[in-house]
Amino acid sequence: MTGPPVVSIVGPSGVGKTAFLQALTRELRRRGHRVAYVKHSHHTGLLPDQPGSDTHRLALAGAEATALVGPGLLALRDATGAEVPLPQVVALLAGRADLVLTEGYRSLPTPKLLLHRAGLAPLPEEPAGETLAVVGDAPPGWSGPVFAPNDVAAVADLLEGRLLAGRGRRRGR
Repeated sequence: MTGPPVVSIVGPSGVGKTAFLQALTRELRRRGHRVAYVKHSHHTGLLPDQPGSDTHRLALAGAEATALVGPGLLALRDATGAEVPLPQVVALLAGRADLVLTEGYRSLPTPKLLLHRAGLAPLPEEPAGETLAVVGDAPPGWSGPVFAPNDVAAVADLLEGRLLAGRGRRRGR
């Protein structure tokens, strides 16, 4: 994959992935790293072309894809309904981020942080790719690192050691 390293935060719905990602992003930013975030969703139509807009009119005219670009915005719609592959999204982020944190992408072979709370939701099948650590409760048989959800400093240490060595840290901050 071209671009910055990627780590995917995975776990059942309601386990606190987004809140954990917010805290981890703040900690990595405090340390001087540029962080990008990509949310994977199976929902369609999250950013539909607004009726009457130029992109909507061109989509109706048969454009295979439409993109809306402006200050701080990039929205891409693919008429085929195909999902833009994560490597293409990460390539767009090259130069803008030292690390890409994703929420989801369980089936891709990216390094993972597994959020797990015993008794809250059943543990989904084993994610693809290397699981770097568990955040929360260690599932049965897990022998790797386990961090408390509020110990984002330790998780940031792990990510710096494994994925961010020599990347983007601004000195003197």
